[in-house]
Amino acid sequence: MMRFAEFFAGVGLVREGLAGDGWSCAWANDIAPDKQETYTANFGKGDFVLGDIWHIAQQPKQVPDDVFLYTASFPCTDLSVAGDRAGLAGEESGTLNALLNILAQKKQANAQPHIVLLENVKGFLTSHQGKDIRNTVKALNTLGYTVDIIELDAVMFTPQSRPRVFVIAVEDSLAQQVMKLKNKKHILDSWWTHFHQSPQLRSSKLRDLIQSNPDLNWGLFDIPEPEKTILKLTQLVEQLPENSPLWWNTEKQQYLFNQMSPGHQTVIREKLNEPEYFYGTVYRRMRKGQSMAELRSDGIAGCLRTPRGGSSKQILVRAGKGVWKARLMTPREYARLQGVRDSFWMPDNDNKGYFAMGDAVCVPAIQYLSKHVLKPAYEIWQQNSVVNAVQKIA
Repeated sequence: MMRFAEFFAGVGLVREGLAGDGWSCAWANDIAPDKQETYTANFGKGDFVLGDIWHIAQQPKQVPDDVFLYTASFPCTDLSVAGDRAGLAGEESGTLNALLNILAQKKQANAQPHIVLLENVKGFLTSHQGKDIRNTVKALNTLGYTVDIIELDAVMFTPQSRPRVFVIAVEDSLAQQVMKLKNKKHILDSWWTHFHQSPQLRSSKLRDLIQSNPDLNWGLFDIPEPEKTILKLTQLVEQLPENSPLWWNTEKQQYLFNQMSPGHQTVIREKLNEPEYFYGTVYRRMRKGQSMAELRSDGIAGCLRTPRGGSSKQILVRAGKGVWKARLMTPREYARLQGVRDSFWMPDNDNKGYFAMGDAVCVPAIQYLSKHVLKPAYEIWQQNSVVNAVQKIA
């Protein structure tokens, strides 16, 4: 059985993405009670452990041994451009070290997972001039893993700009079967030919990182680039009644308009008399000490955030048929932008819903990784296990 343990589980969107391929969650952990509520409402209470991962690291035996995969969408707070860039020395993003501690103890007990999947913002690649990602890969190498890094943007799967980094660490013996391994001794290794075949998955920034760390154990998964979705924001918007209290009043709407640049105001005016509704999204940002409302009008939403401040909630603008309106996006719209099914239970409190989805992972991105990386690796490992078992009997 394809069993996995989910660290920093949030509301379970990694589990949601893996479920379609037959993965079974053996254990899940998060520190947030509100997220536990959503997680257990959708998946049941049996697997979820509420608590600080540092406490888990002190008692790692509570994490099941017989799991193939660990997943960890650890906090991005200290790695994001919106944070203070403390990196892995920060209190929140630094919790990755607790996971590495658990892995070390599991290795000592000969019970480590065969694959570890880490997910975070692209700032992980540049945090502390690349030292944080180097130290992470080095730690994984020391634990007996070969590492590939894949860059995926949710915009390939849903109409949301959400670039993320996925670090995939594969146990060395399995890596020889499922990855193309980089030869440390040859600078012009043909490995780079395979690397450059997928520029959408591996950027020049990632190339520079690998070239500046030739002593580390790198591998590549030979996987196809995803085909870009044709979904647009318009298709995911909830059709609220015209008299819904969620629509802003004229005064608040005009204030938003006045915060826009002349170019963005022109877009609203041009879309105003279109026969069909146009939908765009707005974030408020500080520009030269002034709060500006920046409109995105290409049918794609900006990257979802958690509502830690008034400007962190994404605004929806609708224009056409002679009028325009504005309101905050709903938590269900957030969920749809993360590729979540409408039957997924969401909390009644809007802020809890925004938190649930704002720092979660895009479900189709996980489905893509399962289909092209995780499940094929498991199948090869299983085949090898059967062959080894037969040989022992013989």
